[in-house]
Amino acid sequence: MSQYHHSKGIVLSSIKYGDSSRIVRVYTDGFGLLSFLVNSVGSKRAVVRSSMLLPLTLVELVHTYKGEGKLDRIKEAKMDLTYTAIPYDPVRNAVALFLSELFTKTLREEAQNVAKFEFVRAACLALDTLDTLPAAFHLSIWAKLTQYLGFGPNMDRSLPGQFFDLQDGAFLNEPSLLHPSLDQQTSADLRSAFLWDFESPLNISKAGRKSLLEGLERFMNIHLDGFGKFKSLEVLTELFS
Repeated sequence: MSQYHHSKGIVLSSIKYGDSSRIVRVYTDGFGLLSFLVNSVGSKRAVVRSSMLLPLTLVELVHTYKGEGKLDRIKEAKMDLTYTAIPYDPVRNAVALFLSELFTKTLREEAQNVAKFEFVRAACLALDTLDTLPAAFHLSIWAKLTQYLGFGPNMDRSLPGQFFDLQDGAFLNEPSLLHPSLDQQTSADLRSAFLWDFESPLNISKAGRKSLLEGLERFMNIHLDGFGKFKSLEVLTELFS
């Protein structure tokens, strides 16, 4: 007889499997990343409604846990919170797609990490509830996420005017002669993205956002195997241009 667990989760992706099934990847508060086989999607008898499979949906689940990366099953599912802005705002919706891809690339471990889960959940809620969404919102979330991935810089030791060393993940007074570094302006924009408090303005120019995105992508590929490039970036870039 299967043992069931209660978890809060954030839907990262949903991939079609057969005619009416989906393999759904969910980042959970108790077990980290889990993959579920969900059958009869779209039917009246479905345990999981189609609306729950959208990227970054916040859910509460009763589910199995088999471990070792095996596919689990969902016995019961309901919304944790329902978004009021993301589904109806094309910009926020595009950012949600970008963040779901970012989280899919980075949230890989099948292990509990409450602090990381709470950060990701808070980012999703901020995306939905902020009155004004900065054009660099996604870059700030990306920068902050590196702290939870274990290779973010020590911001207490950073100062304005420094250079960010991509290899060591540190702000330095002079650009490194041994490692790739961001230029001074991009380093300043990165520092602003790290330190943004979700309330103050986050003013990074269009050119600055492009440079910062490229810098963060380089940073991730140095420290995270298989990170690669984004598929959802083109729409987001067009919306914020």
